[in-house]
Amino acid sequence: MNATCETIYQKLTAIFIVGSFLIMAFISLVPRAQAATSTVRGIGWWGDGLQEVYFNCLDDKIGDRLDVFQNLSGSGKYSSPNELFHFYSTPCSDLVHGVYIDSDNNFSGQAWNPTKGLISFSGTTTPPDGYGDTSPNCAHTCNNSNNCWACYNEDSQSVYGWARVDSDGTWIKLNSALTPPVKLQNCGATSVWPGYGVQSGDFVGYASSTLGALSFNCKSESGGNMCGLRDYKVYISNLTIGSLSAPNWTYEQACLSTARGATLKWCKRSGTQTAYEIVVNSTNTFSTSTAICWSGKKISDFAAQYNLPNSDPTCGSLAYNSNYYWWIRLYDETDTPTGWYQYYGNKSSDSDRNIDNNAYTFTTYKHEFPSPYFTWSPYEILVGTTTNFTAVLSRYYTTAAPNTPNFCVGSNCSYLWSANDSGAIISTTTGQLTGIIFNLATSTLVTLKVTDTDNYYCSMASSTTINYGLPIWREIKAK
Repeated sequence: MNATCETIYQKLTAIFIVGSFLIMAFISLVPRAQAATSTVRGIGWWGDGLQEVYFNCLDDKIGDRLDVFQNLSGSGKYSSPNELFHFYSTPCSDLVHGVYIDSDNNFSGQAWNPTKGLISFSGTTTPPDGYGDTSPNCAHTCNNSNNCWACYNEDSQSVYGWARVDSDGTWIKLNSALTPPVKLQNCGATSVWPGYGVQSGDFVGYASSTLGALSFNCKSESGGNMCGLRDYKVYISNLTIGSLSAPNWTYEQACLSTARGATLKWCKRSGTQTAYEIVVNSTNTFSTSTAICWSGKKISDFAAQYNLPNSDPTCGSLAYNSNYYWWIRLYDETDTPTGWYQYYGNKSSDSDRNIDNNAYTFTTYKHEFPSPYFTWSPYEILVGTTTNFTAVLSRYYTTAAPNTPNFCVGSNCSYLWSANDSGAIISTTTGQLTGIIFNLATSTLVTLKVTDTDNYYCSMASSTTINYGLPIWREIKAK
């Protein structure tokens, strides 16, 4: 290679290296949706024989501390030590293990028991029931295709499936017949063990095996009577979200403000929240640069919902009759963000009725809601006389013109009149025009509910004062 060619080659190589570096730097700056992993921590109790099961090596009692019974050779935690102190390795140095729950709520990793060794929560061996517990009970697939043995169902708060002792193949059934079976307390859900103050992110219950029951919380062992002797539990340690919901936009909110709104809600299952960040998009593409709404980082340790529209630069009103995806991540006490959680779980019972049959989206209303309006005559209302009410100025909207009002005509609107005067006589409760004879002379609330052809409805209520008629005076000649 001559000098000229060599110089050109060196320049091209340098450009390629610099270009590759810039590309990699750019890629590293682009936010990506990540798997949200829960770290399982704490200690379980496997009976007086096998004793502690450690779910993370940080919990292993094998350090060089004089105040830990396990550091006294030959001693059990609840028996008198009979040998001298000796040193073990510090946690997570020689023995590294941990149990985790991924974004699909599937378990993985290993716990550890000093007697039986490592206990796996996933693997290639087919469990005794052939995945009969896991597949039908968890929202996402848990079977041999992903080496999944155990999973968590957020709706039932139950843990399904198996764990297995590596050394001898002993199976541990998580959804056992014992009371209670293993459950995980979710935020905003009913208590998995009522009356014992189980916190969100804590496990309770028993797993079963041929070697005895494995308890996950002293509060659910023997009715909670053992916590004074051995205070232990298995729990989620890192900041995690329990559930997401949307659009949570009621008819009342649509009537009072706009039909193009949504309230995105979340609940913190475990850990400490100091801030949150939300991304909303019209396609299932995570991006902050092309998002329909990007909240940016919001400092708040108590926020649990985010309303749209709002004053954030990209977060105005949503479009009518449109589907949206959304993601959220939280920041913990060290300002470290969680992975991005994507909304999943829209059901027919939700406020948008899941009309697109896509569990990852929420859907906005087709158009604005009706605007009921009524007047009455005569304006001064008297007891026992007919007062005429009319709703001819009420309006409705259509998909073709979602924010253009039209006066209610014919079958485009239906009506429902009511009054809180139980003795009032209403000539027709469903007509555009009605007459009401009031029974009581007091302040009375008259309500009109207008419903359009999409069954969207709004109500108008007006307080009217009902009076007695003035007495008729007649002069009579004295006799």
